[in-house]
Amino acid sequence: MALVACAGSRHVRWAAGNGNILNWEAAGAIGEIIGALGVIVSLVYLASQIRIQNRESRLAAVSEWTNQWNAFSVSFAEHPVLSEIWARGTQDLSSLNPTEVVQFYAQVGRFFRVAEGLHEQFTDGRLDPKTWRGFERTVQDIASLPGAKVWWARRSHWHSDSFAGFVTPFIDSRDPQRMYSEREPS
Repeated sequence: MALVACAGSRHVRWAAGNGNILNWEAAGAIGEIIGALGVIVSLVYLASQIRIQNRESRLAAVSEWTNQWNAFSVSFAEHPVLSEIWARGTQDLSSLNPTEVVQFYAQVGRFFRVAEGLHEQFTDGRLDPKTWRGFERTVQDIASLPGAKVWWARRSHWHSDSFAGFVTPFIDSRDPQRMYSEREPS
């Protein structure tokens, strides 16, 4: 290919070996096409990176709430006195002294706060429905306990309307579970 400038011509032409001539306008158009393809490739790459980052962000958020849930559960294994207060309080708040009521209320509040966080992750599409189902069943069971019902009647206003709308039907409609007062068969 050779560069040929014609005197008096406003175009510089590229002469190919086969005799075809390419002017600056055609070369510019080809450059624009190549540039546009570069932009498209860059946008596709950027979109894939954003998708990966969003997925990682969702996983991190769900992992954090799952860790909170596990920490709540572990607290009972690590503190037998707390377990005993929880077991009595869920069945009958009047069986607790004032200090135990504070401890029980703190644990019920923690339970519902963690459950609300997981509920938000689920409603925002960041928590898989299969995973949520296990948490949901636990919320149903805990919300049906007499002590949790009393706590909810006094403190549900601490939670979002969305979460309150999710929990209140369980508070109102389920027969109390006896999950902590029954012994497993030997």
